[in-house]
Amino acid sequence: MGKIKTIKDYLSESSFFEGMKDDHLELLSGCGGIQHFEPGDFLIKEGEEANSFYLILRGDIAVESYAPASGPIMLSRSGPGEVTGYSWLFPPHRNQFDSRALTKVDAIHLNGKCLRGKAENDYELGYQLMKHFAQLVLQRLHNTRRQMLNVYGTEQQFDTSGQ
Repeated sequence: MGKIKTIKDYLSESSFFEGMKDDHLELLSGCGGIQHFEPGDFLIKEGEEANSFYLILRGDIAVESYAPASGPIMLSRSGPGEVTGYSWLFPPHRNQFDSRALTKVDAIHLNGKCLRGKAENDYELGYQLMKHFAQLVLQRLHNTRRQMLNVYGTEQQFDTSGQ
């Protein structure tokens, strides 16, 4: 019988959290729990209050934005080891995109309110979170730009690194 993994174990194995100090991972893990989603379930809904982000352990999710004329538009696809949700960190703390399960998904849920409080009390932790999430935002913008430039309707391919 193997060792049961903790939230901190999962975080320390993720490349997204690479370079973060052990005590910061411990603080983050105190805000986390495991959640399960079925295909079609929303992890995050655009426009709602942003209080969550997720580290995907198993399964695939789509990051989408809803267009009234055409319905949901997939901006990127993320899978195991990747994260979704950054709006919890930036005022006004409203989700900017949907994140929807494409398959059965197991994920670490991290509570944004809890994390904001910890970051306010530990500026180094806040700085590290900002650095990591700024990279995610840049990657999301890059993916959106590529999607907009896809004017000929060719097959969509997304770079999911950092998602």
